[in-house]
Amino acid sequence: MSLLACMCNQPQRLFEALAPVRASLVAAGPVARWGMGYVHGGEVLLSRTPRSVATSGSDPLDFYSAIEPIKSDCLIGHAAAGSDDGGPGSSLPTDATQPFRFRRWMLAQDGATLVEAEVWQQLAERVPDFLRRNLRGRTAGELTLHVLMAMLHDQGMLDDPNLPSAVARRALADTLALFASTLTRAGAAWRPGTVAASNSRALWVARPDVSGAPTFVRRLHVLDDRGHRDDSFRGVLVTSGLPPGDGAEEVPAGSVVAVSRDLRVDISSLSAT
Repeated sequence: MSLLACMCNQPQRLFEALAPVRASLVAAGPVARWGMGYVHGGEVLLSRTPRSVATSGSDPLDFYSAIEPIKSDCLIGHAAAGSDDGGPGSSLPTDATQPFRFRRWMLAQDGATLVEAEVWQQLAERVPDFLRRNLRGRTAGELTLHVLMAMLHDQGMLDDPNLPSAVARRALADTLALFASTLTRAGAAWRPGTVAASNSRALWVARPDVSGAPTFVRRLHVLDDRGHRDDSFRGVLVTSGLPPGDGAEEVPAGSVVAVSRDLRVDISSLSAT
């Protein structure tokens, strides 16, 4: 597992709901750095932890333990592999750790950490000046977030608290398509992996390419005092890599998972949004 995103309607029970799928919340392989973005008190907070590749092999990253003290109804976590992060000896700063944030938005994506200078310049030119000045480096996830924000800004919906899900899905699809076409023209071999984005009220997770890690979605449940499913709790977990236990549904390549504020789940084609 390298990316996870979850939403629920009872933040104080998120840790309880994740207990049955704890095994799927352990990052596979060496981890160069990891972080979480989550909504608390109406604000997006970041917890970023650069992590040495040399020590990660003997001490696997367990997101379940990291989530325990957090009470949030919306959370995105990401663990970067050493191969994606520049390999041993890389010296990326802490603020290169995903997720990235802009106002009420947060985003993380699988795959390569850094964007080639030529590709970065072409994509950054699509970002308005007031957004571009927030770019701190050539990190793929940060650039993806800002191109997505530019897409929404062009429609006058960047700060819309009631952003229609269809608009967000279309903007995310257009962002990934722009990345793919720019990378193709530049002769770059990599493509964006699974992307998770949230405006603090809803969640969108896109799996653009079959070559990336598989992506899974699963409903979360908790039990009441009698050991029966408590229908008052609703939750959804999406991960890339390991399937989150029984009941997980694989997201087809070229699809986006939309989780609404009331925890409704819709999976649709990126090309049809």
